[in-house]
Amino acid sequence: MLTRIFDPIHHHLYLFQDEAWKPLSDEISYGHDIEASWLLPEAAGVLGDPELVAKCNRAAVEIARVILKEGVDTDGAIINTGGPHGYIDTHKDWWPQAEAVVGFLNAYELSHEAPFLDAAQKTWRFIDQRFVDHVNGEWFETLTREGKPLPRPKVSLWKCPYHNGRVCLEVIERAPALISGK
Repeated sequence: MLTRIFDPIHHHLYLFQDEAWKPLSDEISYGHDIEASWLLPEAAGVLGDPELVAKCNRAAVEIARVILKEGVDTDGAIINTGGPHGYIDTHKDWWPQAEAVVGFLNAYELSHEAPFLDAAQKTWRFIDQRFVDHVNGEWFETLTREGKPLPRPKVSLWKCPYHNGRVCLEVIERAPALISGK
């Protein structure tokens, strides 16, 4: 991931590559980037290599910092995709929001930089206010940039409660350290 898929200059992931690992697109998936930002250190921790863990921790904070700057809308939600010339898809899907909460919490745990904690909280508020269907349950799949749900199924082959369930489990696991400040 660090040598083939992560761009250490721009701190994004290459979405598409050829057989020689040459990038085929400059499109950015902000959701995949912020998801990778916390999964990289998690995977490195399993391997138990302190040098690799340190590299992944640095990359995680760099990715989160860039996503905070480029991929977060003014309402706290993650935009779907962008590129070097601006946004490509300004809709807001459910799963990047969930991954952003965990990614920003992870970046805060690693760096103790308050903007990451603020971003996680703001994204969670957006999820609660716009994505969660408090009347009929579950999360909406996709919202317009203005926060209006698109008429799509709440559950489908690709839309399931995996990401929204995982964010809850991750927050529960991380909460004691966050509350205690450790």
